[in-house]
Amino acid sequence: MVSDSTRSTGDQFHFSASGRKRRLGAWYTPDDVVGQLLDLTLTPLLIERRVLGLDAVAALRVLDPSCGDGAFLVAAADRIYRTLVEMGLEHTEALRTAYGCCVVGVDVDPLAVDRCRHRLGEAGATAPDSRVVVADALLTSSDEWSDLLERWDTPAGVTAVIGNPPFLNPLAADTAADPNRAVALRQRFGSVAQGYSNPAFMFLVLATELAASRNSVVALIQPLSLLATRGSTASRAAVLENWTLDTLWVANQRVFDASVDVCAPVLRPRGESDLGSGLTKLLAGRSFHPVGTAPSPNSGDATWSRLLATVRDVPDVPIATDGILGDDAIATADFRDQYYGLDGQIVELPSSDRSMPRLLTAGLVDPAHDRWGETTTRFHKNSWHHPRVRLDGLSDDLRRWVDSRLVPKVVVATQTRVLEAVVDSDGSCLPSVPLVTITPRSDKPKTDLWHIAALLTSPPATMVAARRHLGAALTTDGLKLRARDLAALPRPHDHAAWHEAAKAFQRASDSDDQTRRKEGLVRCGRLMCTAFGVADFEHLLAWWVGRLPGQN
Repeated sequence: MVSDSTRSTGDQFHFSASGRKRRLGAWYTPDDVVGQLLDLTLTPLLIERRVLGLDAVAALRVLDPSCGDGAFLVAAADRIYRTLVEMGLEHTEALRTAYGCCVVGVDVDPLAVDRCRHRLGEAGATAPDSRVVVADALLTSSDEWSDLLERWDTPAGVTAVIGNPPFLNPLAADTAADPNRAVALRQRFGSVAQGYSNPAFMFLVLATELAASRNSVVALIQPLSLLATRGSTASRAAVLENWTLDTLWVANQRVFDASVDVCAPVLRPRGESDLGSGLTKLLAGRSFHPVGTAPSPNSGDATWSRLLATVRDVPDVPIATDGILGDDAIATADFRDQYYGLDGQIVELPSSDRSMPRLLTAGLVDPAHDRWGETTTRFHKNSWHHPRVRLDGLSDDLRRWVDSRLVPKVVVATQTRVLEAVVDSDGSCLPSVPLVTITPRSDKPKTDLWHIAALLTSPPATMVAARRHLGAALTTDGLKLRARDLAALPRPHDHAAWHEAAKAFQRASDSDDQTRRKEGLVRCGRLMCTAFGVADFEHLLAWWVGRLPGQN
């Protein structure tokens, strides 16, 4: 997988049109972001090595496994060069060492590699072709990597792996891996490459394999989805087997032409974290300003959402609980078969007809309010105002599914800023994917739907959901919970206050006036805070109210 292409393009190199960049997942990293990441990673290494002398600094090896035209490598070499000169090394020798020995790179794009070699050569590298190679880093074999590390005079692993690997949407036709490559990635990375894993996650795992096991650092820019999505679960576990998440930077704004929100985990070998106390430093924004600390995740954690929640100022208050929602109810999600099975079965019909149930989509669900008939919704690429489902012509399997859903239930929308639930007390609507249906357990038939809905839409439930799952949704501030995640939400300790909250939620649901409905929701929220034993709940309540639909 390694090529020693030496074709030179010099200053004529340029990234071509956005279509090519998109296919490669290659996006320009702004100079200020490069500089801030090097401040976090390389500067501490230089300080440590400077104490040990010139040879220790010259032995640094900084690898960018997707180096592009060398933004990180050139900036890293410049810092090493300046350190060497300050320590007394002659100017020309410092250039040769910093640009020709200390920085190494790999990229799959020969044009990018040519440009990177040209920049390093102009700066003082005497043999840049041997330091930057054309290769598919993810499919380079262990033996080939060993050969490269030997060539770069660092057989035990590099000192730092820093960069901005490709972001490739595994669901998009023009960026998804071809079948043969997908098989090869699964053979190389196992569970890390299963499902909808982004190749950027695999680069992070690879980086922890290539870095030295002591006195080293890894920092790669990643899609924010690294923190919480199912596709990154195996990657998160893999990198924390022998490494600690020392620092997490969250951009909180778009920093690339690519429409993707990003973060950068800074990993250090286990036991070498700067804090050394089980805490991860948190930085945010283009200025990398500190926003506090949070308990460091471990390899067994389901997500790293609590870190993002801290960055995003999600409240973290203690609550009094009594079991989980799943003790009383069953949460069920539907999938592609149900969604596509209704294609051609939808009709526009405002009048009531029990033989054709209303179709409820996620866009029609607000907290305590079903907006069917009030606004349009999209289903199978068509707009509907009063969508109903024609039951004749459905397969036997789909008809059984319909019958199982046309029962009294709570319907929950996720991919939202708060959990949004409505009660379908007479079982008259058919929920569409990705709505989640919640019904009482068969051994708890008297479980009240209004109590379930009041719990789900409460400020404490949204707080818990955010601290467990923030970062998994399509929008960075949204909440995406699976059925099992909803069932795992806690029940409140104070059942009397919970009962009053359920009555407030029902009154809000019955109101046709938007203002009164919101007042009822806020009253329900207050009572649920009491039910969860939150003593000083005004901040939590205000945070939740600010996230309700229609709020800024």
